[in-house]
Amino acid sequence: MSGLLEHLCGISEPRVLVFGMTGRQGRRSSRLMTGFGTRILAGCTPGKGGQEVDGTPVFDNAAEALERFPDLNAAVLFVPARAVLSAASEALEAGIKFLVVTADGVPTHDAIVVAERARPHQAKFLGPNTVGMVDTSGYLFGMLGGRTSWARKSYQPGCIGVISRSGGLSQLLGAFHCRPHLPAPRPDGTYGPVWGEQPPGVSAVVCIGGDPVPGVSMLDAARAFQADTRTRVIAVYGETGTRQENDLAGAVAAGEITKPVVVFLGGKFTKSGVAQSHAGAIVRAEADTYSAKRRLLEEAGAAVVERPDAVFGRVASLLGLLPAD
Repeated sequence: MSGLLEHLCGISEPRVLVFGMTGRQGRRSSRLMTGFGTRILAGCTPGKGGQEVDGTPVFDNAAEALERFPDLNAAVLFVPARAVLSAASEALEAGIKFLVVTADGVPTHDAIVVAERARPHQAKFLGPNTVGMVDTSGYLFGMLGGRTSWARKSYQPGCIGVISRSGGLSQLLGAFHCRPHLPAPRPDGTYGPVWGEQPPGVSAVVCIGGDPVPGVSMLDAARAFQADTRTRVIAVYGETGTRQENDLAGAVAAGEITKPVVVFLGGKFTKSGVAQSHAGAIVRAEADTYSAKRRLLEEAGAAVVERPDAVFGRVASLLGLLPAD
């Protein structure tokens, strides 16, 4: 099994350790991940070592889990925001190469420290404040989908790579690319089905999270999709705040990202100094604004659409899928 993680961090077959597996969210999400095909080898909760969750052994710490399962290479953290720095540092020291940090409200300073500690280990982390990622080669990390039956039905293998700063938009942009006869705005201004019985599907969906300091950035994910042979078009949900869209525009303009990029950019009416739902969406400088980001993206050659569902019509046009009226 190979997927996007091979291009993000060199992992071809993820073997997962779940922090907080004995908690309600950890149990529920572990069942979702396993049902989608993710190989979860162990859980980790301080003081709960020796227990099992649905037959999966739980250890007190990551080092004990790695001693038992030395091929563990990824971890999903269902721990409170205040515990993220400690848990992430523990995972990195134990040799984990990819972390998914789901917690909201992680202090920015802690996220910076995690990033600094990941670098010498040549490790990556997704989040904080992410619902995770799904790869249709057969694994899911985090909470995307909610229920296994919905996730398996809604994320079908295909050629669209989705990057989103929003959890909700991750699911919308991902799942709707997998729905036959999807009605949506078309590039010519009409509204109707943008493809027929066979939708384009997705290669992977990556929610980079809405915090000011992400681990995997929008550009990191775009580079991975650029290298991914399944992906033909990159669909992006961006917004005001941070310079991630600016960096993506620069990579497109420089020819580093050559696959078509379609962007819905949120925050058109966001005022300076006001956060738009996500902590990272606050406008602190002119370069963080909607107008600046849109200008850079369009000058680079990316397609920027006015509403989220307009992404599908533009994708269909790029792939030659628009039905003839």
